[in-house]
Amino acid sequence: MVNDMQRGRILYDALELELPTVDPAIVQQKLESELDKSIQLRRAIVVPNTRVAYLSRLALGEGDYRVFYNDMSGALRWLEE
Repeated sequence: MVNDMQRGRILYDALELELPTVDPAIVQQKLESELDKSIQLRRAIVVPNTRVAYLSRLALGEGDYRVFYNDMSGALRWLEE
């Protein structure tokens, strides 16, 4: 979707994830490798706990993103900056 829309602001809402495995992180890493590198991405990830935060960081690796703990409004404000 990012490649098609040429938009670089993404909000990941992971508040409903309960005890995720590493599998989604691996899938996300593959998706990251397929992104158009000319699009500047800024991503906010809203998480319920440290486990989901850790897996989110694993999935996204390096880049312009920030993890927010149960703070959807803070994540949206940061994306709009």
